[in-house]
Amino acid sequence: MGPEEIQKLSPEAFIDLWDGTIDKMVRYHDNISTEVQQLIITIQKTRDAEGTKMVPVAEEKAVLGKKIKADIREMWSMEYEIEQLQEDFAKQMGSIDIKGLTDDFIEDMLLQSKPLQGILAAIRARQRVKLSDIKKEYDAVIGPLDALYVKRPPKPVVVAAPAEEPKPAEPAPVAADVPAPAAVTA
Repeated sequence: MGPEEIQKLSPEAFIDLWDGTIDKMVRYHDNISTEVQQLIITIQKTRDAEGTKMVPVAEEKAVLGKKIKADIREMWSMEYEIEQLQEDFAKQMGSIDIKGLTDDFIEDMLLQSKPLQGILAAIRARQRVKLSDIKKEYDAVIGPLDALYVKRPPKPVVVAAPAEEPKPAEPAPVAADVPAPAAVTA
């Protein structure tokens, strides 16, 4: 499927294709991981010239696995952005009192959703470009694969580095040349 066809997909068809592609990418990554594990086991068992010939193959596959995983994470990060947008909108709206629903509330809701719709459209456009790139690069390989669904991990929490507690001031070094203070007599 080319970029033009992806651009023409309805939102529902696009999301289905997006989800299916991620699931197939996860299957592909799982297959690569399994191959690398088997190669490592074989290399460890043989420990001869034949085993050393497999090392570059295992390294190549491991690098490919890392690239696939990075692509999957990039796709997931776009989903996190959409999730955050939805949470922000829900916070703005609060709970809806159906009995007290007025035209003013609906108008406010529509006005507040307008900027968020633009942001969502920009994310969806980036998703369509990413999906086109993924399909271009991996479609021949992942096309025949069965999807492997894994629950998307929760959004990584950015933890701010704890502020360092200020250390107590070091006492100033006493100079050796300074005479002791005179004794006080009363």
